[in-house]
Amino acid sequence: MAPASDSRAPISSGQRTRPLVALALTYLGLTSAFMIWRGISVSPDYLLLLLLPVAIASGRLWRFLGDWIPFIVIFLAYEAMRGVAPKTGIPPHVADLADLESRVFADHIPTAVLQDWLANPPGRVVAYAATIVYFSHFVFPIAVAMALWLVDRRQFLRFTTALMAMCFVAFAIFVLAPTAPPWYAESHGAITGVHKIIAATLPSAVSPYYAALNPNPVAAFPSLHAAFPFLGFLAVREVFSRRAAWAVLAWCIAVWFSVVYLGEHYVVDVIAGVALAALVWWLLNHVVAPRYLPLRANQCLATSSPGRPPVAVAPTPWPESLGPQELE
Repeated sequence: MAPASDSRAPISSGQRTRPLVALALTYLGLTSAFMIWRGISVSPDYLLLLLLPVAIASGRLWRFLGDWIPFIVIFLAYEAMRGVAPKTGIPPHVADLADLESRVFADHIPTAVLQDWLANPPGRVVAYAATIVYFSHFVFPIAVAMALWLVDRRQFLRFTTALMAMCFVAFAIFVLAPTAPPWYAESHGAITGVHKIIAATLPSAVSPYYAALNPNPVAAFPSLHAAFPFLGFLAVREVFSRRAAWAVLAWCIAVWFSVVYLGEHYVVDVIAGVALAALVWWLLNHVVAPRYLPLRANQCLATSSPGRPPVAVAPTPWPESLGPQELE
């Protein structure tokens, strides 16, 4: 066994990995919050630039660029394609989706119920908090991907592959069966009692970001806002501690509540998004990964000493004495 000081020890088992993950997440959260406050679009390309200092600190800059640039390029290509969906001429499903929601919840629309309950002044605090959660749509999966990349490159590749696959499956649904969110249904007379809360809570300086985030107004089913964090939960629970997994699940619940309360999605949209994430993750792990070496092998990277490139380490399973669940 190599001594503890050996530079060939996998970074995923090193003591410096956990604080680096914590610092990376804190740094990403603070910088993203500042950008939103100042009205700067928090898009994936900007987030890639923001993460460069983290990559340099990890000692794996070239590996970072090789892993992340293809992911970000595909992510941006998907975002650009989303604007194509409304131009197909296919009429969106408006009343039928509202009817489905009403039947599921005994002639009630949960969005209208929540907005009515929180119509008093304290509800504005919830509205602003939900808006912040809603606009973390890009930040959260990028943060999860970064944490995974620092700890377990194999899991990073699985997560980003599943994320992109999920996006393109959803895109096909958006093109072939466009569906309207509750605020859209309200504006077209299909339901009543629903307001587009973001129109009141979103500062005008951030509106360009909102326009870039949602170029397609009839892409409600399935909800990618619901799917992204749940896919992150499925990936995180296999690598990090139970506390970290529970924290991500709590974030999922906050997102699901927010998108329904704000009138951006029905509950059935959320359920479909969660189901899509679970299905894609299962298929990737049980069908795709066993046939594709980079997803099957544990691609742990070695730490690098100053002036030396990272040293590849042969894939090895987690030792029984120190499993992934002990990493926080």
